[in-house]
Amino acid sequence: MTPEILGAAAMLGSAMTHAVMGMLTKSSGDKLVFRSVMMLTSALLFSPILFLLPPPPDDAWPFLIMGMGLHFVFQMAMISAFDRGDMNLVYPVMRGAAPAMAAFFAFTILGETLSVLQMAGLALASATLIGFAWPDKGTAPKVTALAFAILAAVMTALYSVNDASGVRATGNPITYLAWFFVMTSLPITGMAILRRGRNWPMIARKEVVAAAPSAILGAASYGFALFAFSIAAIAPMAAMRETSVVFGAILAALILKEPFGQKRTLLAILLAAGLVLLQVG
Repeated sequence: MTPEILGAAAMLGSAMTHAVMGMLTKSSGDKLVFRSVMMLTSALLFSPILFLLPPPPDDAWPFLIMGMGLHFVFQMAMISAFDRGDMNLVYPVMRGAAPAMAAFFAFTILGETLSVLQMAGLALASATLIGFAWPDKGTAPKVTALAFAILAAVMTALYSVNDASGVRATGNPITYLAWFFVMTSLPITGMAILRRGRNWPMIARKEVVAAAPSAILGAASYGFALFAFSIAAIAPMAAMRETSVVFGAILAALILKEPFGQKRTLLAILLAAGLVLLQVG
């Protein structure tokens, strides 16, 4: 099995688990506390690795520190988007705007290049993913929700490049993943405690029922993604992960009772075509 195929399979697993995690976040009662409990649970799950494996080398620490800030902004933007819009509106924008930006950042920062076919596939995948969130005729877009979704997409593109560089500098995805979850749990938990104060423990007890399984899904999703990033080019892998929007649309329809329809079925087919072009290219 080639690195490209293995990376694509890992990214599909990342996409499916990420969509479920997004659905659980959207359906939670207090999204900020939910995300803090989820990240704390992930940190606890991975904390033994801190003592079992050597720490990251010096070259990896700037990426871990930068990732801590990027992921905090991403999570706050995602929470704000979910608070202001339906999942089938903001989730596709959050996931769909990221691949083109990830390709741009990978090209300008890491020096990666794309073939003509890959660029065509990336453009088609990005366009169809954003089309998932395009407002239907006669309805007005939710500007604030979309603005936060776009901010989340920008952070996704930035942390994709940052963490890909970090895991390569570390040399071991498991080591990077463990330190990543411990470090990124700190700012979101601090923000939740600051905003909820004495009510945080009580709210956390309610949210932990769904947040704990979500932590496992999140660890699996990001673990798959880091593995794929460590063996294959960033832009195609980032685009492959964005198939989570298809799974997210299905979950929004089945679980959250949000519409799917013929439009999104067609967009899903076009998305698959774009991803094929990415792999063939």
